[in-house]
Amino acid sequence: MKNKKRYFSLFIFIVIVSSILLYKHQTDAETVKVKIGQSSKFTKDEIKAAVSTVKETFKGYKGCTLTDLWYSEKDSLAITKDYMNYGGGYETVVGDKNVIVLLSNFKVDSSGGDGSWKPNSTQTRYTWTLIRNNEKGKWRVKQAEDTYTDADYVKVRIGQSKKLTKYDIKTAFETVKKNFKKDNNNEGCTITELHYSEFQAIEADTIESYMEDENAIVVFSTIKTAPTVVGGWDANKTMDNFGWTLVRDSKKGKWRVKDAGYALDINLFFLTNAML
Repeated sequence: MKNKKRYFSLFIFIVIVSSILLYKHQTDAETVKVKIGQSSKFTKDEIKAAVSTVKETFKGYKGCTLTDLWYSEKDSLAITKDYMNYGGGYETVVGDKNVIVLLSNFKVDSSGGDGSWKPNSTQTRYTWTLIRNNEKGKWRVKQAEDTYTDADYVKVRIGQSKKLTKYDIKTAFETVKKNFKKDNNNEGCTITELHYSEFQAIEADTIESYMEDENAIVVFSTIKTAPTVVGGWDANKTMDNFGWTLVRDSKKGKWRVKDAGYALDINLFFLTNAML
């Protein structure tokens, strides 16, 4: 009789614990605020499928809690255009109808996630670029970027990197900004955006090896010029993808600008810098 009571008590205990864990799991899922804006490009089911894919991918972000996930047609179209023209999109054949971008906010715990995030921080407007092979295909995350505005009011976009830490990329950005300010020829010019993406690497062997060099980095910027500028800049213009090549002597070394140029043709830009 005593054994039966013990087994029954153990059974009740297991049921209670399982219920608590199940409730916690359901509650955690419900804490993600999902907002789907109006779209003339995708159906709600298509967007919901993209949302589910991002949620599943986010499970791999250790020490991070997803709080907000949303679709904005305006933001999605703008980032998709950039992806198709300058990011990994120019290497694909899926077309922009099979590219969607979602934005998110998430919290990072005291561990700093995988070590690349600031501990106990909140990441905002983190973007997810998803692609599919066709309109009936399944979404997959192709690119994820950390987007924010820094202390100098420069919009920053940091894509995922296999060779560099976020600290490496951020210090490269700071080097670019300092170099830009010191050059008198840049009077009347302002850097409004800095962007790093490894999807812009070219497949040619010489360029590929250059891009894989852990002590070399290529970043891109958006520059606005005033009506009156010096140094040969075009007046009153917004120029996208002005590229900067930086190198350092070692992982602990400081970045220095090796070359800079307006990337009218990205392939030519990479080829030029790879041969320097």
